[in-house]
Amino acid sequence: MIPDRETGRTGPDRKGRYFYLSYAHSVPLSGNPHVPPDEWVAQLFYDLSGAVRERASPRFQLAPGFFDQEIPLDSNWKAVRSQALAAAEVFVPLYSPSYFARSLPGREWACFQQRLVHAEVADPLQRFVPVLWIPLPGNLDRRGMREALDLGAAEPAYAENGLRALLRLMPYRPAYRQVVSRLAARIVEIAESRPLGPSIVPDIDEAKSAFNPEAAASVFAVTVAAPVTRAALAGREPADYGANASDWRPFPGQALPLVEYAVRVAEELNFAALVTFMAVPGDPPHDRPGVFLIDPWIAADEKGLRSLISCIQGLPSWVLPLLILGSPVDAKTADYAERVRSVLASTGMVNSETSRLAMVGVGSLEHFVTLMPLLAAEAERQYLRHGPIRPTTARPGPRPRLVGSWYANPAPQPSREKPDD
Repeated sequence: MIPDRETGRTGPDRKGRYFYLSYAHSVPLSGNPHVPPDEWVAQLFYDLSGAVRERASPRFQLAPGFFDQEIPLDSNWKAVRSQALAAAEVFVPLYSPSYFARSLPGREWACFQQRLVHAEVADPLQRFVPVLWIPLPGNLDRRGMREALDLGAAEPAYAENGLRALLRLMPYRPAYRQVVSRLAARIVEIAESRPLGPSIVPDIDEAKSAFNPEAAASVFAVTVAAPVTRAALAGREPADYGANASDWRPFPGQALPLVEYAVRVAEELNFAALVTFMAVPGDPPHDRPGVFLIDPWIAADEKGLRSLISCIQGLPSWVLPLLILGSPVDAKTADYAERVRSVLASTGMVNSETSRLAMVGVGSLEHFVTLMPLLAAEAERQYLRHGPIRPTTARPGPRPRLVGSWYANPAPQPSREKPDD
């Protein structure tokens, strides 16, 4: 499936789905890289999918639902998400304070609603089946709240504590199952009594949040230190690189450049991503929290190594270096990686468990996607503790991919020839 360049919309899956699960992604806990931050959302998804299967009529041949954590790591995640929005019969938002404060859930909502408008659905909101996941502040009255509370009308603990609490606390599991059962029944009834069928959706990057499009967004800087195609000589596949460092694909089978996966994580955590390149010392946007993605081959010659040293020495505590080893890790890559580690160790920046994991490096896309949220959360914590005080300004409309001055005018990249000893 490819977005339509004329309309800016994305075509649907050939096979429909009963529901699309929309939620606010959680910030990972510091020091817990192996604990999925949204494990309870995942459990709800699997329980709800099972309940939908039990009630579904075989003649409709719809897939149960969509949960973005099931998107294959090496896929075009934006296209897959758009496909699912275009194919779902029902939109299931998990209401929480963060849900209405984040950009991505609001844009998912807007895309699905706009799809229904284009399809000339008489009452689009009838296809939204909200769930009270975490209780909202008393003064926060949202559309569909009455319907969300009706799901647990027979379970007082649901309205007071939300469905997540019922799932997490064993004494409330019977109440949880009752709410999930009613939710599944509602989804199947809508989908099968008034089948919509797949249809087009707008581009999610261009959509304005349905909740608070005027809200300001924190900026997260993704800095890339990697060679480009013209510098990819002996030792690595030129296909791993492109005309710009942002085209870098260090892992086999990547549908998108590595920087796009970093941007995805930033956006899920409600940042606007600023993509830049390593250039001359002093240029990086170090007044923002961020990550510094380093290809060891950037240190393949003395010029590149000196530039890297100058840049790393100027990094504040809220910009975290991450060593990208790629796959497979050959002898030259391992040698250059040690050079980079020595530089990182000499700066004293490796002062936490998260930064130590980042210095060890990542050798797979799965490892990268797992570690990136931890780095983003740690960078934000460091920025809030030690960063400069910045005035908050509202930025209306959708969340664009911000591009720094390095992106437009990247500095010449170092050669991959083996440096002189």
